[in-house]
Amino acid sequence: MKISSILDISGCRKKLASSNKEETLRIMAELLAKNPASGTETVDTLLAGMKSREDLGSTGMGNGIAIPHCRLEGMKDFALALTVCNKGISWESIDGRSVHIICAIAGPLEATDEHLRLLAGAARVLSKGKARYELLNSETDFSLRETFLYHLSPVTTKQRKASRKKLLLMVLQEEKAYNDVMELFLEMGIEGAVTINSDMMGPMLSNVPIFAGFMDVLGRSRPEPRLLLTLIPEEEVGNTVSAVEDITGDLDNHRGACIIVLDTISIRGSLETL
Repeated sequence: MKISSILDISGCRKKLASSNKEETLRIMAELLAKNPASGTETVDTLLAGMKSREDLGSTGMGNGIAIPHCRLEGMKDFALALTVCNKGISWESIDGRSVHIICAIAGPLEATDEHLRLLAGAARVLSKGKARYELLNSETDFSLRETFLYHLSPVTTKQRKASRKKLLLMVLQEEKAYNDVMELFLEMGIEGAVTINSDMMGPMLSNVPIFAGFMDVLGRSRPEPRLLLTLIPEEEVGNTVSAVEDITGDLDNHRGACIIVLDTISIRGSLETL
């Protein structure tokens, strides 16, 4: 999936003049319709598809972001549109805040996996404060597009050849970091992962009477950590760890997250979701 072709310059608008969600969705449908990938789909069809998705629940992610999207039978490929509205639009977002950055996605009805990966990629980019700041301050449609592509570029989805795989074990204590890593794995096309809810040493020791006075120090109030296991092609371990560190920060200087990579002697079966 080549994002640079999906996000055509014709689908980027630096300043959106709109006062409400209905009007904004129509403008996004117009931008999507300009992309050759939209094929014979009309503005009205694209608009209806996005509105049907909104009926299932708002696509306002919080932090001033909305990612309206739809899958349509007549789409040839994926089309993406991106715009910024400094005024802010009410979108029934999960945090109640107005939306300032809208990224619309339309794709073929049958391309479920690719659609999910594209959604995850857009969500990952727009969840970064630095990316949002740069998008909001883009001076041209071209710089708006290039900023989005730049922040998306560290992770690419590509066809993998059969290769030796490593077992990656990751411990994450922070809920947000876990959610972001799951989105990252989806975007990267990692076939599957297993999550195990775990306990850290501190809270366990806090249950021992002799350590009762040290409950806060030992971290009883911290979130329950998760142990995550997945298989990674050997040649992609470095890129995967680097992409995770984009979320967690430098793991050597960050408490609450750890990655261990182990050799595998034999693998039978798959962690891919049924």
